[in-house]
Amino acid sequence: MINTSQLWLLPLLLSVLAAAQLGAQQDGRIFRTEPMGKGYACTGVNTAIFRASALVASQFDNNLKCVDLSDLDGDLPLDVAQSTEILRRTEPWENDSLGYPTVVRNDRGPHADGRYYLYYAHHDLGSGIACAVAESIAGPYVKLAQSDPKRTDSRVLKCPGRPGPAHFSSPCVVWNSTEQRWFLYFHHDANEWAIGGGHQRSALATCADLGANAWEPWTGDDGKLVPVFPVTKERWMNSQSSYHAVQQLPDGRWLGFLRGTGGEYSPEGKWLQDVCKLGFATSQDGRRWDYFSDNPVIHQDLGGGRKGVYRPHFVGYLGKGEYLLCWSESQPYDGGPKIIYGRTRDFRTVVRDPRGYARWQMGDGLVSPWREGDRLYLFAGRFVHVMDLPVRDRRDDPQPSREGGL
Repeated sequence: MINTSQLWLLPLLLSVLAAAQLGAQQDGRIFRTEPMGKGYACTGVNTAIFRASALVASQFDNNLKCVDLSDLDGDLPLDVAQSTEILRRTEPWENDSLGYPTVVRNDRGPHADGRYYLYYAHHDLGSGIACAVAESIAGPYVKLAQSDPKRTDSRVLKCPGRPGPAHFSSPCVVWNSTEQRWFLYFHHDANEWAIGGGHQRSALATCADLGANAWEPWTGDDGKLVPVFPVTKERWMNSQSSYHAVQQLPDGRWLGFLRGTGGEYSPEGKWLQDVCKLGFATSQDGRRWDYFSDNPVIHQDLGGGRKGVYRPHFVGYLGKGEYLLCWSESQPYDGGPKIIYGRTRDFRTVVRDPRGYARWQMGDGLVSPWREGDRLYLFAGRFVHVMDLPVRDRRDDPQPSREGGL
């Protein structure tokens, strides 16, 4: 019950509910990307779809993957303080494309041990999803086979091989508080173009006890993996739906930062592949996703960007309803990719960082962020980068006004 001294909160609470309801009624469209400008200007487009998230407390759960950057005093740095290699080939199934890391902390579930679990893969035949564990976020990370002599390798999700998928790759692990299970998104290959399934798609495995690493793939009645992010009829993702970065926003909704690849076969039967473009999807449960009708929203025909492959990396919350997007762009077809940041309030318009490209090394697949105090750990490829954040004292933040803003 709200006492009389708290009545001023009522309009604030009503605005949260109204914004959430309005967001749920939107048509699913998201934003266009605008060319580079001077600073991060607000474009004045409709922000109702994500306005409710501006009213959520700034202390985030790292295991939801949307990193809290709401106390930044300035822009996210373009440089990192240090980089450490955390993954090396030590097992026969591994190869030179080893990487694709995603990290979570085992602080929930039946046997929470407080340790950090790093999931990784490669992107060639015989790959699967493997795991290494560390006592601290910075490592060192010890592969499961190194700590358990009974294991033949460190894979916790093995690809069955032909005639099924030949590899599992690009894991993204997120905690689902509703189901009280860990969700592991990954992609696999299978040429189902003739029946509308494209060439690559994403799937899901879940696990209640991270320490046991007993992952259960989500399959249909036919025993096949359920396509969590199916390919589309639209050209931008008619071939490959893979390498996605999945996170929960501060209002509890799920956001998929999507990488789509399209193309067509020539009359001679040769595959003609487009460069990758980026889009978005939202979900209420992390299983069933609604694609935005404006997809792709970040692509090569927009001003200021490169003309090669685009890769989604991570999403951060900047406070007051504003989000940071991190992605990379390469030269045609896929040469010299570089990191770029952008800002958005409504996921309809993104403004590129006017400072240009960041100067730290990315890898293929997502970048897994982890915030500890004033340090941001960025797991990318075989490396973890440590970024020193310019932060302010949260005690200096203004209190919510009676008008309902922050």
